Amino acid sequence: MRPNTATVPASPLSCLLQAYDQAISACQSRSAARAYRTILVLREAHPCDSPSAAGIDALYGRCERAVLGGDFLGAARTLQQLRTAWEAADRITSVPTLPAPAVARAVPWEPLRPEATTPTR
Repeated sequence: MRPNTATVPASPLSCLLQAYDQAISACQSRSAARAYRTILVLREAHPCDSPSAAGIDALYGRCERAVLGGDFLGAARTLQQLRTAWEAADRITSVPTLPAPAVARAVPWEPLRPEATTPTR
């Protein structure tokens, strides 16, 4: 019998953050090909359907040009700032799940008796 190897699917945000981590790591190791390729993946995955999205696309383009020009530090800084912004946006938009009120857990459910639901005059 095979052990249970099922994994929890990664959220889109965790995949995005991993891609940022890979791009930042490539910049830190001065690997132009790997950095450019990862930035290109980030850029292609990002929809460019609003003015703010176009701004992010421009930042990706700036990172690509920086890497091609040998400015790995500048590209890594910009990518780190974008990564941090995505994390902050997730914290702002995440709504914590609230537990059920203690009363709802403590009181057993009882159906209403017919006489309790009959209107009085």
